Amino acid sequence: MLDIAKSFQAKLDVKDRKILYELDLDARQPLSQLAKKVGLSKEVVNYRIGRLKDADVIRGFYARIDTSKLGMTLFRTFIRLQNITPQKEKEFVEFINSNPAIGFFVEVEGRFDFNFIYWARSSAQYIDFWKELNSKYGKYIENKELHILHYYANLPKGFLIGKKDLSNGFFECGLGKEVKIEELDLSILNILAKEARLPLVEISRRLGTSDKVAAYRIKKLEDLKVIHSYGVQLGLGKIGLFYYKIHIYFQNYSQERHKDLRNFAISHPNVVYIDECLGGPDFEMELYLPSKEEYYNFLQELRHKFSDMIRDFETIYYPQEFKLVLFPWKGK
Repeated sequence: MLDIAKSFQAKLDVKDRKILYELDLDARQPLSQLAKKVGLSKEVVNYRIGRLKDADVIRGFYARIDTSKLGMTLFRTFIRLQNITPQKEKEFVEFINSNPAIGFFVEVEGRFDFNFIYWARSSAQYIDFWKELNSKYGKYIENKELHILHYYANLPKGFLIGKKDLSNGFFECGLGKEVKIEELDLSILNILAKEARLPLVEISRRLGTSDKVAAYRIKKLEDLKVIHSYGVQLGLGKIGLFYYKIHIYFQNYSQERHKDLRNFAISHPNVVYIDECLGGPDFEMELYLPSKEEYYNFLQELRHKFSDMIRDFETIYYPQEFKLVLFPWKGK
């Protein structure tokens, strides 16, 4: 793992990391603005972005969409399989990955084999999906856990530049009041959720409307905080990073210490998500780190700082991220 971590340093120079960091803050910013921030010409920045995409360092660009403002509930499911052939497991993965309501899907090392999140308008919608899944693959499911993910935050990727700038805040989903939007807005969200850097002229072409109308609608969604920002999805394995998740269980709970723990996670450059759910752990962190050794060092620091509060924790490793779309829902 340490050799892979060194390759991370060799493959990405300072300018590459700065470009990725700035794109993750605002993937829709113009090349001229991005070039000024990183101190390069537009042509060089465009070339570097293309090279990073070709190398699968950049896997895509996505909009950070607060689906709680659209009345949606996130159902998270961990699944452990049993007695399944490689071909049947491949079929299972394709079934989950192709479902348009599933926006997050990863392979898991730990007590479970897979984790996915289903965006639903109602519990009935998720139950219908689960019945279909169970009818196809129920005999291969050894165990499952279902949680309602009522809050998560996506944090700046501070590890890219060695620090995390929180002066402009960060994306939080689950705190907003529901707002009403129109079908055209839903179509915009579906486009930007998967192709956040798509030019306005192409967005308007797909929508069958003018550039002016498309720009106005996007600005309105941003003003309503339905769209918070636009980020970059990284090919972690290509840059020597590993995706860890920590499930934390409390003892001697206090709101003050909970706030301390949140602030610790939010400010740490390697923590990219924090989560809170119903029916599961009390608090969760997700991290990108270059080695198992650094993960253990992080755990030691965490346990030392919060020994009075943490009763137990569980380490989960995600070797592969199949899907990341923060507005996967389509239709009624």
